Amino acid sequence: MRRRGFTLVEALVVVLLTALVLQGGWAVLATLRKAGGRAWETAEGLETVRTTAWLLREEFGGSVPFRDWWPGGGDTVSLRAYRGLALVIGAEPGGGVKVCFRGIRSPNPDKDSILFLAEDGSWTDHSLMGRVRGDPGCMGGGEGWEEVWEVVPDPGTMVLGRIFERGSYHLTLGALRYRRGGGGRQPLTPTRIAAGRLVGGKGPGDGLRWTLLLSNPWKDDDSLAWSGWVR
Repeated sequence: MRRRGFTLVEALVVVLLTALVLQGGWAVLATLRKAGGRAWETAEGLETVRTTAWLLREEFGGSVPFRDWWPGGGDTVSLRAYRGLALVIGAEPGGGVKVCFRGIRSPNPDKDSILFLAEDGSWTDHSLMGRVRGDPGCMGGGEGWEEVWEVVPDPGTMVLGRIFERGSYHLTLGALRYRRGGGGRQPLTPTRIAAGRLVGGKGPGDGLRWTLLLSNPWKDDDSLAWSGWVR
């Protein structure tokens, strides 16, 4: 009987210690899971900020307000999104403009227009109706390629052309979004933006200011606010 009673006490102690160890393990696991979640949310929020800052700098850096872009609505800015640069070679005998082109993609008459620079420094907007690709390497070093563009109206004597598509950026519905033409607003960042603004200056020398407030999934700290300026 003594031996049986001692064995029962040992079993009870083992069960109690096992319960304590399991409870401690679950507590540690919950803490690690919460810490991992916070680390992931922080990294995702920082990636949202970095992507927003990089994209806006690439699209609006060196641009001219009210020629290249137009603010509107507080969380929206419309722009000519430039996709390539062309050196004008001259007019073609059969019609069209021959250029040496280089860009991040090929021109597309279905969605692109052209901003031409004249010798007097003035810019004019033209429609790209058609294109024929020619020989590569016109800029030297294997860069660029020749093209013949069908342009309306006739640009006359020009020295430079910039291919662009009409689009708009939005800080809405939780993300930085881009809209091309009449299409939908496609997200470019994770949906971590609680609120945001895109504010343009009133003068030609003013830039684009952006601010965004990251959403806070933890609810126990202040939300993170970020801002930047592009000129």
